[in-house]
Amino acid sequence: MADTDSKKMTLLVVDDSRLMRVAARKILMNDFEVLQAADGEEGWEILQQHPEISLVMSDLSMPRLDGLGLLKRIRDSRFSDLPVIIVTGAEDDDGSKREALAAGASDFITKPFESVQLLARAKSQAAQKTTREALQESESERRKLRESSAVDPLTGLASRRAFMTHLEENLAYATRHRTELSLVALRIEKYKVLYLRRGKQAVGKLTTTLAALLGEDRRREDTVGMLAPDTFGILLPSANRPGARRVMTQLQQAVADLHVEFEGEPIEFNVRMGNCTPDIRPGIRAEDVIAALEATLREPSPAPAVTPQREPAPATDVRRVDAGTDPRPTAPANTTPQAAHQPPAANADAIHAALLALGNKAAPGTDAGSLMRGILPLIEWWNRSSDGRHTALLQTLRHALAEEPAGPGATPAETRLQPEPVE
Repeated sequence: MADTDSKKMTLLVVDDSRLMRVAARKILMNDFEVLQAADGEEGWEILQQHPEISLVMSDLSMPRLDGLGLLKRIRDSRFSDLPVIIVTGAEDDDGSKREALAAGASDFITKPFESVQLLARAKSQAAQKTTREALQESESERRKLRESSAVDPLTGLASRRAFMTHLEENLAYATRHRTELSLVALRIEKYKVLYLRRGKQAVGKLTTTLAALLGEDRRREDTVGMLAPDTFGILLPSANRPGARRVMTQLQQAVADLHVEFEGEPIEFNVRMGNCTPDIRPGIRAEDVIAALEATLREPSPAPAVTPQREPAPATDVRRVDAGTDPRPTAPANTTPQAAHQPPAANADAIHAALLALGNKAAPGTDAGSLMRGILPLIEWWNRSSDGRHTALLQTLRHALAEEPAGPGATPAETRLQPEPVE
């Protein structure tokens, strides 16, 4: 018998009528451990002392603190999810009942109550509380499992936790061996709006398609992961800043060419991309690196980074790929006054023709070195207008052009979705 009683839920009956409290206790005592209070203030004190209480049954009209006052106090406290049954009498009008319902009453019962009705209402509310607690516990366990898992269940990519672990390991390696590493991020813009408009399955299709694209041609040492439901991250060990920019540029073009459909309808979406090459130093933290990477996704949108020429362009293709910038500060570029001049008129036609050819996925008629020298003043102006943030990229480009003679016969190198090895 003692073991059976220990499994009973605790119920609090609050009523200024001793007769009603005793009657309720007799009806409920076989199924509940019943506590009693003569008014709302006493009931509130008992509730503080007995947090195991699973259900409150309160009269509406009482001295000191009435049932409505007790109900509001419960809803504004740590007991906000506690079921409260309001007991009403003949003197209580419909306005009081509506006010109690608006304040969060779980159920109503009218005096004089029948024993079967009272017991049924009490059991129903107690069962609902148990079910809610079980669902909350189950969801909490699922959330903990997702957070501790190394694999994102939707895409099969590394989870944020696993991505952070890989980043910490690679930062430690880079610090010991004085190497570099870079990261690239891609975010689906207005993800929640897209979710509401097209639904869970359509957004899932888009997410898995992008995940597959980001994982193509990756090096074995690279890590692609989900930093958030709308954000992908790519960890590029031993990659310097120009290498990260190459990967991002290649991905911009690949995403711009991507066409995703769900149930026969194209999914219109925009993405924003950013990259980060942190200064490797002792004590560098993975959390700070991720914060710097995510900051590149919040910068003001530049002009579209990829504007492929298509004839004819599909009417539904409204995708924009925005490129973020590397947040690491660099020195301003050492440029000469000639850097702001436009290329000679003779080269302008060749550059224009080459861009049109590339936009139509054809080989340009001019060698790559001559084209790059022709647009170098434009890149120098871009660097100055960006406060010198792209100085390292510009210096790498100048160095490459200095080693490569311009002229016919030069052929563009084959590109892949990965950075060139860092020597």
